[in-house]
Amino acid sequence: MKKISKLVLIVFISIFLSVIYGITRDFITAKISPEFYTKFLFFNFGILDDYERTFSGNWTFALIWVGFFSTWWFGLLAGLILGIVGMKYSDENQMLNEELKSIFIVIGITIIFGFVGYGIAELNPSETIKNYNFPFRIEHKAEFNKVSKIHNFSNFGGIVGLIIGTFNLIKN
Repeated sequence: MKKISKLVLIVFISIFLSVIYGITRDFITAKISPEFYTKFLFFNFGILDDYERTFSGNWTFALIWVGFFSTWWFGLLAGLILGIVGMKYSDENQMLNEELKSIFIVIGITIIFGFVGYGIAELNPSETIKNYNFPFRIEHKAEFNKVSKIHNFSNFGGIVGLIIGTFNLIKN
């Protein structure tokens, strides 16, 4: 029964840290390209219902909303996977410690990948957005592209981090 309670704890910690990461990432990247949010993410998350409408709402609330709903599910998935794999430990404290290490591996790799995405976009600032096929016009393409790359790379980094974190639990 103690292992089940540790599993539930790991899932909640994973969700919490994922949400903190998502909100922090959104607060940082919204400074780079507010347009990415007002024309893309706010529409996708139901905050705006028209691409051309000017956003006049509360930025803080909107960024928390987007950050929460874009990451909580990955925290749940990561917590469940790492928690279940970590049940192989006979000692509950060792189980919790190893699972926490793996969660921080996931977050660390996710952050690194986000920086890599930023770096790639920064090294190629003249890259134009041709293939996105959006139903709206992008005013600041380089900034929009930076934030898009940060989000895409960090999402991929989360997957890579989860794989590495899971292997970390298996090998110990």
